[in-house]
Amino acid sequence: MHRWARKFVKAFKFISPSNLKLPKLHSWVYHIIDSIRYYGAVNGYTTETYESLHKYFVKIPYRISNKKNIEPQLLQTVSILSF
Repeated sequence: MHRWARKFVKAFKFISPSNLKLPKLHSWVYHIIDSIRYYGAVNGYTTETYESLHKYFVKIPYRISNKKNIEPQLLQTVSILSF
């Protein structure tokens, strides 16, 4: 697994702004084997839920903020949305 990941990164990092230093890739390479052993096959895994949450609780509130002192504004917006 690690050998494959090193080859993959070497082959494709030139097209990635982050040189393929991606959380999903890291998680897959270093944690997926333990997850498979514990939970079984990963066919049903999806990031859709988390991407939707990020959209509604981070991206949209950021767009409606004034882009200054952002954290309190995001927290206030999210706390309003949570009720």
